[in-house]
Amino acid sequence: MKTRILSLILALALLLSLAGCGTESSPMDDGSEAIPAQSGSTEKNDSNDVSAGNPSAPVSETEDGLEEAEETYPEPDYSDFVMPEATGELIVYGMSGYDLAIAAAVDLFREKYPDVQVKFEMLSSEEFQTRIQTEIPAGGGPDLLFTFTSVLPDPFKSMSTHIFTDLNPYFLSDTEFDWNDYLKEAADCLLYQGERQIVPVELNLSVYKTSYETLTDAGIKPEEIKTFEDYCAACIRYHEACPDNALYSSGGEDDYLKELLSASGMRFIDYNRGTVSVNEEQFHVMLDVCKAFHTGSDHEIGPDYKSIEGLFERMYLCSNVGTGELSLMNAIAFIKNRGETPCLLPVTDIYGGVTAEVVSFAAVPQGSANKLNAYRLLKILLSEEIQGGHEPTMGQRDYLQTGIPVMKPAIKKRTLAVKETFFPNADENAQLIINYCTSVTNASLLPTNIYRYIVNDMSGYIKGNKSWEDCYKKFLNTLELYASE
Repeated sequence: MKTRILSLILALALLLSLAGCGTESSPMDDGSEAIPAQSGSTEKNDSNDVSAGNPSAPVSETEDGLEEAEETYPEPDYSDFVMPEATGELIVYGMSGYDLAIAAAVDLFREKYPDVQVKFEMLSSEEFQTRIQTEIPAGGGPDLLFTFTSVLPDPFKSMSTHIFTDLNPYFLSDTEFDWNDYLKEAADCLLYQGERQIVPVELNLSVYKTSYETLTDAGIKPEEIKTFEDYCAACIRYHEACPDNALYSSGGEDDYLKELLSASGMRFIDYNRGTVSVNEEQFHVMLDVCKAFHTGSDHEIGPDYKSIEGLFERMYLCSNVGTGELSLMNAIAFIKNRGETPCLLPVTDIYGGVTAEVVSFAAVPQGSANKLNAYRLLKILLSEEIQGGHEPTMGQRDYLQTGIPVMKPAIKKRTLAVKETFFPNADENAQLIINYCTSVTNASLLPTNIYRYIVNDMSGYIKGNKSWEDCYKKFLNTLELYASE
């Protein structure tokens, strides 16, 4: 009991530290094949071993400059686990403006479990965050927390207090659920000491849209981009060839730092050990790209179709607006229609795989009195009906609006639906996009706290006002203090 109370006190202190926190272009029928850049291996590990984690584990630098892999935790002992008893209640919160998926999942839950009384409250983003950070540590709040990554300043520190339920035994005991249908390697990257306290629901994959001609005119050979360092070198080469141009169609307000961090898969703390984990060389290479393109102004172009047009005006290297299946297929057709050769660039991360950024995730608070119903709702969020579904209205908006599903059959379903509706002859393009989206091997969930530290401590280097040594030393000191809290 003392341990539980201490855990809740720690979680309360953590959560109270929170800071305030479709394209209109005309699709074209085109069956052209995009030329992909050479990327990391897409070989999948479909093991159901809950302790597998990322096969390319991050490394941490020791004092003597050597690197060591992060600790791999063994699977906890679940031999005495039994599913919680059924209850007649379920409490769920939705956040206004981001409610399509959770509202549809609640409707399906009510159909499947009509005897359960569901209390579904729709809250403003401010009220949602306030109630989450006060009610959950006190043992109340929703039975299933479905939220976006910006709501918690550091989900891993939250997990270190064990404020959320380990869902591994639930999945292991469920004969209806099969991790082989999901991007499990990405989900495993969110494990904390072997526990699956949070589960990703939607991901954002960085696939940059450009043309082969844009690259070759700048002296870049896409087939030679095989590592993250190669990609950064290509960005620098583009800047040297076109010094007045932007890197991407959006993101210039922070010198493309968020975009590059997301694609790199970089982690800065080994939360399992509570220690700093940074590869200085790779971090330096990435920030050199930010420094090269620093102009003090934003290069925001606008909607997806405008950003694609900007390619032909040689305004930037890649369009990074729109990451969904329709956006990708429309880009291929549009670039081909303008007489150039499409080239999609899914960036190889620093581990040699492909990283996707976590958009939303779900967790079951330890204080939930209705854990079985919460798990049932989570399964519905992960089902093909939600992962690959859309609202039954004329607009037919996808339930997952920002990125891609974590369910592989849903990725295929959504891509083929776009193909059949807008690009009936583009079979090869559709398969290319399916291959890219299912090649994810890593998930990035960069805490907002750490991003803020990067901006505060490294901006002097990016702007050319301070040396790398001074900025990096300050950043490491900040990280060490934060990791030890």
